[in-house]
Amino acid sequence: MAHKPKIDLFLDLNMPHLEELTEQLGKDLGMRQGTQFKALRLLLCNMYIQGQRQVRVSRRKQPLGGKKDNPIDIKYSAINGSLDKLEANGYIIQELGSHEERKMTTMMPTDRLMQWFENTRWSDEGIDKRVGTYVTLRKAKKDNGKSIYIDYEDTEYSKWLSEEIKKYDQLLNRSRIMLLNDDGSEDREFKKFTVQRKFIRHNFKDKNTEFTFGGRMPGPWTNLSSELRKNITINGQPTVELDRTASHLNAMYQVITGAPYPYDDDPYHIVVDCYPVPRHIAKNFSSFMQGSKSPRGAAQSVINHYRYDALKVKNPKDKDIKNYEDYIEFKKKVKPLDIAQAILNKHPKIAKYYNNRKVYGDLISCWESDIVFEVLMELTKRGIPCLTIYDSFIVPLEYEDLVDSMKDITPYEDRRGILKELLKVDNYNGN
Repeated sequence: MAHKPKIDLFLDLNMPHLEELTEQLGKDLGMRQGTQFKALRLLLCNMYIQGQRQVRVSRRKQPLGGKKDNPIDIKYSAINGSLDKLEANGYIIQELGSHEERKMTTMMPTDRLMQWFENTRWSDEGIDKRVGTYVTLRKAKKDNGKSIYIDYEDTEYSKWLSEEIKKYDQLLNRSRIMLLNDDGSEDREFKKFTVQRKFIRHNFKDKNTEFTFGGRMPGPWTNLSSELRKNITINGQPTVELDRTASHLNAMYQVITGAPYPYDDDPYHIVVDCYPVPRHIAKNFSSFMQGSKSPRGAAQSVINHYRYDALKVKNPKDKDIKNYEDYIEFKKKVKPLDIAQAILNKHPKIAKYYNNRKVYGDLISCWESDIVFEVLMELTKRGIPCLTIYDSFIVPLEYEDLVDSMKDITPYEDRRGILKELLKVDNYNGN
């Protein structure tokens, strides 16, 4: 399987004899500084947990974050030095990344390292996860494509949220979450991970708005393809993945009107000049208008999206190529701006909340994330493990009916107590 997990900065050893053996390995590799030994422990913990598979790790010369995001205080220079020493001595295979190709460096243990793990009697019990925070905050603008995380002062909301995520995180880590191969054999187990909600800081000047933009909660299974996710089991049981219906659009309805889209038809079904708009086109226009400056800007984002997925990635999916071709042909019949206007006409109750720039789009994303989290809190109270992929829920098959009945009607809760102020679109004109 092609899935390559990303390095987890929250892992460290908790057994003195393993620390001593690892320190001796570091000395044999020529390490002398304490920062190098910490980085070595981190790399080894990740490779032991992931087994004989590639693990993505950044070699960029940029800080890895403060205590909340990097609790062991790992330095990028120590990471890079440890990678090179491990490779030079035959313990790992390192494949260097490329910024231009958006490709991260990967590391993979060699037989020599796997034998060393066996000889030194490494075990899962010898590895701890050091939780720095369950809530992260990053700058809105990335630095050379890398997210920059911020140390923040806790609010009453972030303290409450951290406690709720902790309960959810502990439930998942008590569960056995496996990814199987197509033949039913075990590919990997998801373990010793930390679930976090990731927020974005914008220059919004009202009180208690630090955690109101973004808020997604990606787990280590998020980058699996939809086909691979079908092979996930939880506590030995097969799972099913359930999507929220028209999730972003329905989140707008739930927050603004207090209830989901009220009609029986598909919210994305629109017709322009007697031409039914293909659903994927209507969905993309709706999605991009949530964070655009204007319908024209949204139209440009839509074509850029189709072009990138079909033409600029190395191995485009057949579905993405077909969608791009569909859109190019449909544009010959219907103007993109007419598609955008048709969506606004179909949804007059929420129309003015479209096209209010990126900051408002990140706010709408947070509404969706909040509703998803409300579902997770209820399932956690019932002891039901559930994985999320943004707006979908992966649960053991026996809970399919329960989650299906909850996912679209669970209401939005204004747990920050600032919704009315945030809804005012005039507040975002200067962003």
